Amino acid sequence: MKIFKLFIILIIISFLGLFFSYKNGYYEKTLQKEVLLTNEKIEQFEKDLQSGKDISLENYQEEEKDYTTKTSKMSLKVSSKLENIISSSIKFIFRKLGSAIE
Repeated sequence: MKIFKLFIILIIISFLGLFFSYKNGYYEKTLQKEVLLTNEKIEQFEKDLQSGKDISLENYQEEEKDYTTKTSKMSLKVSSKLENIISSSIKFIFRKLGSAIE
């Protein structure tokens, strides 16, 4: 029972953290930063075009950083397994309930 209460408390804390970060505009701020970087690349492209420089797509693409670690890969695998287990359990329960109702 203590584990269940701890689990519920962690879910609530996670939800509140995500909710407040959304309300404070964190997501919009990151999107605005990406747009700003894109606008800077467009300006650089226009300047290069006017000056007659060789234009290549690689010059204007931002390199995406890979932030995955062993821990994040493992947690992704665990969450996928849990999702499958929970999904199959729910399907099983509803199949049994459906057959009991009929």
